[in-house]
Amino acid sequence: MPVIDVAKFDLERLVGLRFEEIVKLLEYVKCEIEEDVGERVRLEVTHDRPDHFSAEGLARTLKGVAGVETGLPVVSLTTSSVKLVADYIEERPYISMAVVRDVALDDEAIRQLIQLQEKLHETYGRGRRKIAIGFYDVSKIKPPIRYTRVSRDDEYTPLGFTSPIPIREMYEKTEQGRKYSQLINRENPPALVDAAGQIMVVVPVLGSECCKITEKTRAVLIDVTGTDLQAVSNAMSVLIYALIERGRSKEVEIVEGGNTYVHRYTRIKVSKEDVENLLGMRMRQEEFERYLGKARLGYEAGEAVAPPYRINMLSWVDVAEEVAIVLGYNNLPLETPPIFTAGRRHKTEIFTEELRKTLLAMGFAEVNNYVLTSGVVTTFCKPATVLNPISELYDTVRCSIIPQLIATAALTRRKEVKLFEVGDVVREGRTRRTLTLLISREGATLTDGLSVVKTLCRLHGLTCEIGPTAAEWALPNRSAAVRGDVEGYVAEVNPQILISLGYTVPTVVAELFVD
Repeated sequence: MPVIDVAKFDLERLVGLRFEEIVKLLEYVKCEIEEDVGERVRLEVTHDRPDHFSAEGLARTLKGVAGVETGLPVVSLTTSSVKLVADYIEERPYISMAVVRDVALDDEAIRQLIQLQEKLHETYGRGRRKIAIGFYDVSKIKPPIRYTRVSRDDEYTPLGFTSPIPIREMYEKTEQGRKYSQLINRENPPALVDAAGQIMVVVPVLGSECCKITEKTRAVLIDVTGTDLQAVSNAMSVLIYALIERGRSKEVEIVEGGNTYVHRYTRIKVSKEDVENLLGMRMRQEEFERYLGKARLGYEAGEAVAPPYRINMLSWVDVAEEVAIVLGYNNLPLETPPIFTAGRRHKTEIFTEELRKTLLAMGFAEVNNYVLTSGVVTTFCKPATVLNPISELYDTVRCSIIPQLIATAALTRRKEVKLFEVGDVVREGRTRRTLTLLISREGATLTDGLSVVKTLCRLHGLTCEIGPTAAEWALPNRSAAVRGDVEGYVAEVNPQILISLGYTVPTVVAELFVD
């Protein structure tokens, strides 16, 4: 879950309540305090609410739950006097810009905007590959602005620097340059350049000192570039509404010339009766509409209306969830489940527990990894991938536990490592329970793995037959199949595979399907 850092006084200022009162409201918005350190607090928020990645959006939601400010947040759109001339940039073809004026920024407000920017970069932006965001002081820019390519030899003053340097040096001298310049054409990177020739930012790497926002800034230009137009628009919505919380005006200027931002409200057909049946409660129509207002939703002619920044609102079930959140899950009526049988442990769980006890007695250490992992698992099997992953570290549903055990062994720095994990994997569209074990030491061979498997079979009264098999990731002629009451294999991992995973110690693994 994303964790945000906010100042207590700032949250109090935005919400209009004392922090002690705010704490009581946090559970209603599925937000937990991870750490309370004096004047600041670290809050764990849900990944499906990017508007909660900074104090502004969280405060807007809390005001609704508390009844301080309810109903659909409304902004008015006008055309900005700032113009954009956008070239076609192959690696980042989409760009949108907007201007929010009459903002009041202090050090904490700027800190929150930067936090929001970076949280969006790392989550919805896929580490800036999908979207990248910039903030600029309008008073320091001479329009029109060009979205174009520049040369690596062109100079500008990167954020944090006091004098201009060539862009090629920025690639090496800054953390952002080393991390993100690989996403673009390094010879002719995309950039925003104003009419005075100032390079405002090298997209999506690093902005310039020339036009950064400060406490004196009263008009903020937002730009979002990316590879997906809908993602660009979604991010812009979150940013616009966050900045509005810092200003005195509800007016937003849309910059023409790029992919014009679409300010779209989501309309969802929903009936009070469906929500009642799902939540197991009854309410009057006026109560239903009041709950929607506290959730910062509108209601018109049988439809709930969600603001543009609520990118997680997809169906009437999401509307029902908002009602439940506002009411408080603990305040929903309790019902006895219509189940007339006694619960008992599944035989697979019982068998799993017995195997765990045996391996622990044999000196193995147990590991528990996430079911979601990275694409490195493709070395061992063909996995299912997540269509819209929250992070590149968790973009694959594991089909084998072996690479996770190898990664753990690489962290232990011991001469001998014996690990195991009993967990679920997905093979060929089916969820399977597997026991995976690893033995790693100098001189470890197939015989070591077979010895453990045979011992497990003997102690648990299982019929296990050993036969020949082969695997692309295993050493030739150093793998064996297990058949009988349990199925699987034992193999010595090819050293080249181990090296690719950052490990160099001889390793034998076994994977048994125990379901």
